[in-house]
Amino acid sequence: MGGFQNQLLNQNFKQNFYHIIITALIRSCKIMIENCCSNKLNIPNHEEKIRTHLLENYLENEKIRCAIGLSDVKIRFLPEVLENYDADTNTYIGRTDIRVLSSNWLSNPNDYYIVECKRLDGTKSLNQKYVDEGICRFVGDTPKYSSYNNKNIMLGFVVKDIDCSVVISEITDIHNERIGDIIDKDITPIVKSKDYYLCESVYTNQLSLSHIFYNVSSVIIFS
Repeated sequence: MGGFQNQLLNQNFKQNFYHIIITALIRSCKIMIENCCSNKLNIPNHEEKIRTHLLENYLENEKIRCAIGLSDVKIRFLPEVLENYDADTNTYIGRTDIRVLSSNWLSNPNDYYIVECKRLDGTKSLNQKYVDEGICRFVGDTPKYSSYNNKNIMLGFVVKDIDCSVVISEITDIHNERIGDIIDKDITPIVKSKDYYLCESVYTNQLSLSHIFYNVSSVIIFS
């Protein structure tokens, strides 16, 4: 019975921890936009710069972590982590945008989550990149990114003030066209608000992806 209880506790920890990650990302985006608007700060229309601003000023900022619910949580967000070592070529297959670690990682270095970031502006080219260079890095015969817990996250920065539902619909069409044969559950909205959509998709390998489409257009500057 003790073994069963320990397994159940571990499952509950993972579910709660994953929920904490999702909540922290959404709250960080919200506070980032509020702060940038209040202080008249702009972020360049560049995926890496948006991600880095979010990570360094909010997710990994000790003064802000309390406001996003992380003050007592053993969690870290690491940028640009090499992923999936290939012994045959002595190279890494992928490079993650953000790797999320809990205290479990110290005893099991495979136990972490990945957040893959992508810009979206309503154009077909960025919608395709969201699928081809985002979702597809988690699925297929040789994924670039590992999914030890069968859960990972896509974070879409919507850099123009457009209808997110239209973007999601167009991405879903590409999603089906590219990898329809391995989709168990298509990109499905779970939460809708004026600022963001939270969606989920599930694949035949049991992988579940959460998708956060957040409208950051009010703080983006186009050069």
